[in-house]
Amino acid sequence: MTSGELYRSFQNSLGVADTATEKILARRQGPADAQALEQPVDPAKYLLGPGDGVYLVVYAIHGFDQDLTVTPEGRLLIPGIGGVDVAGISIVEAQKKVRQALARDYKSPDVSLSLRHLRSMKINVVGDVLSPGMQTTTALQRVSEIIDHSGGFKSSSSLRNIVIRSATGAVRAHADLVRYYALGDLTANPTVEAGDVIQVPSAKTYLLVSGSVAQPQRIEFVQGDSLSTVLALCRGLLPPADKDSIEIARFPDNDPVHAQWIWVNYGRGQNPTLHDGDQIFVRAFSQYHVPRLVGIDGQVPYPGQYPIEPGVTRLKDIIDRAGDILPNGSLNEARLIRRTGLSSYSNDLEFQRLQTMSQLRKEGLSDEQYDYFSSHYLQFAMVVDFKALMNGDQSQNLVLREFDSIYIPRSMGYVTVSGSVNKQGNVEYIEGGTWQDYVDKAGGFSTTADRGAIRVVNPQTGSYIDPRSDSHYFIAPGDMIIVPREEPHFWKDFASVTAVTAQVLTIIAGILFFVKNGL
Repeated sequence: MTSGELYRSFQNSLGVADTATEKILARRQGPADAQALEQPVDPAKYLLGPGDGVYLVVYAIHGFDQDLTVTPEGRLLIPGIGGVDVAGISIVEAQKKVRQALARDYKSPDVSLSLRHLRSMKINVVGDVLSPGMQTTTALQRVSEIIDHSGGFKSSSSLRNIVIRSATGAVRAHADLVRYYALGDLTANPTVEAGDVIQVPSAKTYLLVSGSVAQPQRIEFVQGDSLSTVLALCRGLLPPADKDSIEIARFPDNDPVHAQWIWVNYGRGQNPTLHDGDQIFVRAFSQYHVPRLVGIDGQVPYPGQYPIEPGVTRLKDIIDRAGDILPNGSLNEARLIRRTGLSSYSNDLEFQRLQTMSQLRKEGLSDEQYDYFSSHYLQFAMVVDFKALMNGDQSQNLVLREFDSIYIPRSMGYVTVSGSVNKQGNVEYIEGGTWQDYVDKAGGFSTTADRGAIRVVNPQTGSYIDPRSDSHYFIAPGDMIIVPREEPHFWKDFASVTAVTAQVLTIIAGILFFVKNGL
C-alpha cells in the first residue's frame, strides 16, 4: 500500500492498520513519470550529476548551441573547448564555469545553460517495506514516491522515523510522512540523491489522542514530539475543545500499570514535551453552540421556534417577537407547556389518546384514565393568566426555559351545553355569563335533569368542577357544561316497598304463631 493509504488506515478508532494490506503485491514503477515536476527547477539550487541533460546556448557564436549530457565522471564535454567539471554544483555555478572555459578562446562570451532532462539514479530502500531493494529514480523525487515504487508500507512500518543515509553511511535527513500528509510539510518528505539509502524501521512507539480533535487516533511517537505537534498531526482541536484542561496520562518506566495524570492549560501556552505511551484526552464543552429554543404556535403572525437566553428571556418577549397575539386569539385558552424529566407532551401516546376521548368529558374516561390525564397534563401546563400578562402584569411574565411551548388557540366564541337540556349544542359566548345563563339559552333543563350534578369541563386544562360550589369560576369560551340525567327511582322505591312488606308479613306470622299456641 502507498504511504498515503497506510497513513489513512492508521486513523481508525483503535489506530490499527489493516493487516490485509501486507498481501498487496509490490508494484515497481519505473521513472517514466520522472519528468513530472512539482514546481519549476531552481537553477541556483539544483545540483548537477552524471546523466543530467543540459542545453548550451552561446550567443553571438553561430553553430555553438547544442545538447550536452553530464558524463559518468561528472563532466560536460564541449566540442572545441574540452571538459568542464560540473558534478555536485548548481546550474548557475556550472554556467559560470562554462563561460570561463569559453573565455579562453572567445572574448566575453554570453552563455546560457539550461536543464533539458533529469538524470536517472539508483536508490536503496531497506527495512519494513513490501519490496525492499534497489530502485531506479530521478533527482527531485521524494522519499514517499520512492517507497511507493518499492511496493509501499506494511501495516507495521514506521511512517515517522524514516532515516535517509548518504552513500558514505552518514545520516543525511529524516522523513516524517505523517507530518507531510497531515500538514503538507515538504521538509518532512525530503528529496533523494544518488546513492542514498532509505531505511524504514518498524513502528514501536505510539501515542493515543482522543476527544475533541479533528482526527482522534493512535499515532506513532517521535522523540521530541510536543503536545502542539501531535495536536496538529490530528488536524487540530475542534471548536468546542476545552483548551484549559487537556489531560495527559503518563506511565513511568518503573510502573507501566499506574498512570500519572498531568493537566495542561494549553490555552495559556503550556506545551509539554511528550513521552512514549502518553495518552492525551481533550475534553469538549457539552453546551458549545447548543441552540436554546422555544416554540410558539397558533394565533400569532410569525409562529415558529425562537432562540432564548436562559434565565433572561421571558414569555412576553417571545410573544412580541412573534408579532403579538392576533385579534382572534383566545387569551382564556392560551397556555405555556413546559416539559419535565424525560417525558414530553408530544411523545406520550397514552396522554394523546386520552386527550382525544369524549372531548375530555369525565363521563368518557374511567377514574383511573382521568387521573392519569390530569396528573400528566399538569406536569406540562404552567399556570399563566395570559389576560393579566397582556395587561402588563409582570408576575405572569415567566422566565422561559429551553423547549417551552407557547400555544395561542383560536377563540371558539361559544360554550357547549350537553346532557339533559332541551336544546343541546353550542351557545354563543356571553361575556360574564353564568352557567345558568347558558342552560337557559339551551332551552332550560329537561324533565330528567339531575340539577344537583351539573359539572363544567375546560377541555384545555382538564379541570372538572361543580359551578354551584365554586362561586369564583367564570365560564370561558370553549368550556363544556354537562347536565347529567337523573337516575330512575322506580326500582329503588320498589325495593324499599318489598323490604317493608316482608317485615310486616314476618310480624303478622309471629302474632299468629303465638295466638295459635295460646301463648
